[in-house]
Amino acid sequence: MQSAARKAKLYKASLNLAVNIVRWAFFGLIAFVVIYPLFTEIVTVFMTKEDTYNMAVRYIPRNFTLKNFADAWDSLEMEKTYPMTILHALVVTLLNVASCTLVGYGLARFKFALNKPLTLLCVLGLVLPPDLLQIPLFNFFRNFNLFGLIPLLNHGEPLNFIDTMVPNIVLAAVAAGFRCGLYILIMRQFFNGMPKEMEEAAAIDACGPIGTFFRVMLPGAKTMMITIGLFSFVWIWTDCDFNYNFMRQANILPVLLRDFNGTTADATIVDQTSLSLQAYAGILFLVVPLLILYLFTQRYFVESVERSGLVG
Repeated sequence: MQSAARKAKLYKASLNLAVNIVRWAFFGLIAFVVIYPLFTEIVTVFMTKEDTYNMAVRYIPRNFTLKNFADAWDSLEMEKTYPMTILHALVVTLLNVASCTLVGYGLARFKFALNKPLTLLCVLGLVLPPDLLQIPLFNFFRNFNLFGLIPLLNHGEPLNFIDTMVPNIVLAAVAAGFRCGLYILIMRQFFNGMPKEMEEAAAIDACGPIGTFFRVMLPGAKTMMITIGLFSFVWIWTDCDFNYNFMRQANILPVLLRDFNGTTADATIVDQTSLSLQAYAGILFLVVPLLILYLFTQRYFVESVERSGLVG
């Protein structure tokens, strides 16, 4: 009996060990796939052009240099680009958070005829590829007439909002911007999970729907608002398609990186290797602020995953 129990215990321990080995090997493989490209890019950006041609140089630069960062900083005019990019991302993010929180609360707490169709539209917005909507949105903001009222006041001509911040601001303000469907669903699910007794207590205290939202429901939604704000900021900050099509002339980092040619006011870089090294440095300028942002907001992000109710 003792021998059989010992064998069973040994078999169970061996099985657990094998499962743990497979699990960690799987996680290690995923981490390698995700981290390796970023690691190679970071290493490469500290190399000189001669190191990239040297087959003996693999991961450790032989001639360590910061020149690529300096050249990319000058080419992208980062002293102007960074403030403009931060301003654009912050404005759009704040409008996304405000509008999506309000819409999510309305869908969660008020029962009306269009409640389910509007929720379905939010889900549909997650399914449809963003590129599918860019052509009609481009035409809409390229010939903005506001139901024919603008031409009456503008000598028969519509307004052109392309190459301005207006498209992103308008879409964010009406909760129709990039990935707003996801933000609305997150906030709707969160408000659905809040006790209705809180609203009933607020009604007893003569607090109307608007007062209940701002005084009772909104303070408890701070964590979720920070989370959707983080999502919005990251996606707006790194978007090279939507921003490029609607703000091609804007001095923001994603647009400049897509059109990056290494040209400065003083000289033109024609060497493709040097150009690639500067492009890597520019990408790091785009990524590093997000890593810093995550370090300060990861506590809210982890807490929101536990409270959102979207798991499963």
